[in-house]
Amino acid sequence: MPLTEPFVSVLIPTWNNAGQLLECLASIRALDYPRARLEIVVFDNGSHDGTAERVETLFADMRGEGWARLALARSPRNLGAFGGRAAALRSLGPAADFVLSLDDDVTLSPSGLRVLVTAAADGAGAVGARIVYDDAPGEVASAAGYFNRWLGTYHERRPTVRTPCDFVTSCGCLLRRGPLESVGGFDAGYFTSHGDVDLCLALRARGFTVLYEPAAEIRHKVARGGTRSPERVYYGYRNKLLVLRKHLPRGRRPFVFALYALGWVPRAVAGSLVHHRGLRSDELRAILLGVRDGFLDRRGEAPYFRS
Repeated sequence: MPLTEPFVSVLIPTWNNAGQLLECLASIRALDYPRARLEIVVFDNGSHDGTAERVETLFADMRGEGWARLALARSPRNLGAFGGRAAALRSLGPAADFVLSLDDDVTLSPSGLRVLVTAAADGAGAVGARIVYDDAPGEVASAAGYFNRWLGTYHERRPTVRTPCDFVTSCGCLLRRGPLESVGGFDAGYFTSHGDVDLCLALRARGFTVLYEPAAEIRHKVARGGTRSPERVYYGYRNKLLVLRKHLPRGRRPFVFALYALGWVPRAVAGSLVHHRGLRSDELRAILLGVRDGFLDRRGEAPYFRS
């Protein structure tokens, strides 16, 4: 493959997940893409499991393989998935045409990056891969996301061909650097979850296309339905509301927020009771705090879940 291929910066935030991160990096080493057109930036979010040292050892082994650049940036504390991504963007080299955003617990197929780059050739601002479960690659974990600007609702479709959509997941998507920088990059205020929804909606508001490309497969080591913990529940509810505050037409906000207060919140509480077959006070607290903080536009790392 000629060196006229676009230059791609692979960006991976990580936190205390050295084993899976090394598997992710191994899949990047196996990509069918010229290494001279790739840089890898790992952003360590204050890990204390030896992640940084293991990455440094691996990068030392990789330095003779022709990579454009291998970089490890470190934070003294956990900035979250999107705080880490926002900070990592400042570590990119100047040559990047695209940024490949990955989670540290994914692996790519050898052709995955080339498929995403081809899909973005017509000027798309973001292209998302078909995210499948690592232990069940026949099952789709994340696909094409859609946002209803009138009702403030989210839903997902799973088309089998390349399709425009409203948002894709940052655990495996290719972002054109110019548009990414034009909207200010990742918003660190989300800390974790929904920062990708926010970014894609911002790109679309600027006139850039967001695409879902099912031909690019990325395996994600996540549980079906996601991990349910008070922390994840809190950020899920809070950040959903932060997206609404930012992207709903101003005149629709009172109506949509009233719908959420009268319908969505009681349903969330009822869903928790059904799921746990009874009251889980820690989860109920997380739901109510998340909703309150979302309505109040409170951002960043929540004081209730300091890492």
